[in-house]
Amino acid sequence: MLTLRAMEMVDLDLVAAWLDEPEVARWFLIASTIEEEIEDLRRCLVGGEPTEVLVIADHDGPIGWCQWYLCREYPEHAERVGAGPDDIGIDYAIGDPTRRGIGLGTALIEELVSCIRRQHRRAGIVADPEASNVASRRVLEKNGFELLGVGPLASEPTPAPMAIYRLRPESDLDEGG
Repeated sequence: MLTLRAMEMVDLDLVAAWLDEPEVARWFLIASTIEEEIEDLRRCLVGGEPTEVLVIADHDGPIGWCQWYLCREYPEHAERVGAGPDDIGIDYAIGDPTRRGIGLGTALIEELVSCIRRQHRRAGIVADPEASNVASRRVLEKNGFELLGVGPLASEPTPAPMAIYRLRPESDLDEGG
């Protein structure tokens, strides 16, 4: 069982350690540094960025972090991924190397979607991992996200193709459409 809690300033050292892990750095430090990523998170925590950042924990303690944001707060990126006006974007990572590869990613996305849907039932949820990030793509698909397309995104810091996924709003699912 996973839980999500609001990230606090004291968590930033742990996130910095996770970002130093090669498997995390591979996806998060494409065109930035650990220090830049931590500064972005710090801005979120003090309200300087319109993004909710959360720590993921299991019975042994913190294992990673995730975040969500209203796509309309980042209009250029929203346009590039085809996000609707009420869609929410997500990012996530299992930072603890001992907790990867055992199915927690699927549980993480399920919990994150639940958290978002408690506040934004009518929102679609968008994620855009690198196309080569097979593990990330698999957990999205297991949680009902649909692949919309694959290709480079000008709003991303890498020329690598991104896989754009969207989970339809809960109300669409209720209506069968």
